[in-house]
Amino acid sequence: MIPSSVSRFIPGLHFLRELTPATALRDVLSGLSVAAVAIPIGLAYAALMGLPLASGLYASVLPVVAYALFGPSPRLIVGPDAATCTLIAAALTALGLGTPSLRAEGAAALAIAGGLACFVASYLRLGFVANFLSRPILTGYLTGVAVTLFVSQLPKLTGVEIRTFGIIFPLLELAQKFSRINFSTLALGLIVLIGLRLAKHWIPGIPVAVVAVIASIFLSWSLDFQSHGIAVVGSVPQGMAGFHFPSFDLPFDAFAMSALGIFIISFSSGIVTARSFAAKTGHSIDANRELRGFGASHLVAGLFQGFTVTGADSRTAVCFATGGRTPLVAIVSAATIACVMLFLTEPLAVLPQAVLGAILASASIDLVNIDQFRVLWRVSRTELILALIATAGVIWLGVLAGVVVAVIATMGNLIRLAASPRDALLGSRPGETDIVKLHHDPQAQPIPGCVIYLFESSIVFFNADVFLRRSVMVAHATRDLRWFILDASVMTLADASTLEVLEQLHDELTQRGAILAIAGGHRDFRRALVRSNYLNKIGHEFLFDTPEQAVRTLSQRPVAEL
Repeated sequence: MIPSSVSRFIPGLHFLRELTPATALRDVLSGLSVAAVAIPIGLAYAALMGLPLASGLYASVLPVVAYALFGPSPRLIVGPDAATCTLIAAALTALGLGTPSLRAEGAAALAIAGGLACFVASYLRLGFVANFLSRPILTGYLTGVAVTLFVSQLPKLTGVEIRTFGIIFPLLELAQKFSRINFSTLALGLIVLIGLRLAKHWIPGIPVAVVAVIASIFLSWSLDFQSHGIAVVGSVPQGMAGFHFPSFDLPFDAFAMSALGIFIISFSSGIVTARSFAAKTGHSIDANRELRGFGASHLVAGLFQGFTVTGADSRTAVCFATGGRTPLVAIVSAATIACVMLFLTEPLAVLPQAVLGAILASASIDLVNIDQFRVLWRVSRTELILALIATAGVIWLGVLAGVVVAVIATMGNLIRLAASPRDALLGSRPGETDIVKLHHDPQAQPIPGCVIYLFESSIVFFNADVFLRRSVMVAHATRDLRWFILDASVMTLADASTLEVLEQLHDELTQRGAILAIAGGHRDFRRALVRSNYLNKIGHEFLFDTPEQAVRTLSQRPVAEL
């Protein structure tokens, strides 16, 4: 019997102890399938970041086990992720790390920093940080990453070295070097890419990337692809990674900003994956507990020569599709990859680079969510514009700057919504007492001599002037105004600006011979009114629980008292 305190700290043990022989066998088979998908992806993403190829496999072993034990989602598989790896690649380049060994040190250091950030954020209960990148913004960001990732694979797919960065310049450079294209490499890459895309639609349950890797290794060995100018992976170190604390000499500010960006993107991407798959089983996700699971995987990755990992949608999808239920799937997957590293690295040496490029190019296409853009076009043009801004930020400014653009766009939209919230005038249907929004119900009518005004936000310093201007405008537009009822049902707090504009509204209404009444309001909002003595000015008798109560009480008072 595992103590509850241990289960809370290592939730994977709780899931593992519920295994039965039948579920264990199913999870073992599922784990083998996950490993088959993870191996080519790990190699491809390591190549993307300019790291030793073994790093991609290192990141698919111990970090996966760490999340399986410390993560709260039993069926979530972590691993290299397109957006996160693209951002890591950009960060390593921005930090001036050129050689594979230096980039490996930098990637490991960024993983350790990200792991520590996850634990600190979990302790401070900052799981809401995942909401800073809304789904539309993340959709736009991932689209920009997809374009960047696809273009970055052109050297592998064509055999042409490209020195420029961005989108337009690499394409122009490739056009200038058209005569240098190795058409054998291009043909191989296109065949694999087209095969991957067709298989995704026609046989989605088959790990075609694995078939492509095995087939290309066999063909490369038997036909000597290198003699035809087709670049291959080269030797991959045999054996598992040992414990290694990275050593590096980098400017702290640049390193910290890179680590922060990677933390935000990896956690946001991971939590979106976790929530998406949890919804399939009707479970909810605790973002703060996910932070601990991701933190453990990041730290282990950094200390054992890997790089930052996050929730991997393709590997998690395989887990679901093959009936996996518990963290045993991840553990078996990691053990399988470890066996490959111990005994089967020699065949990987002749794996063509073009195949890895095709796998990444296919992954980049999967990042583009056209359906989400269609939904935004129909539902919210504002969010569509924000998504396109995030896309353009990544494409034209780079992945690192694109993170900043995406976060600024998100925060800017939140501030815009909070600074100018929606409002409504309320009334009732003839013969009924329920208060409804006038613009929602064509049968509803204003109550004669009364304004019932709903401001759909708390009144705070950055929207106080908007509230006052709209309230006065409504009051001036109402003939024979006797009372102005503020529906405060959504107001959760109040600050000095709240009290100031309420007093100004009270004075304005008094000059017009009208009364200000307040209906509703949460505890902290009402507490602020009491502590400030504001109620002594307007009168405690004009504070009500609901707009209906306010209308019922005030309508019974003689006009002379008002």
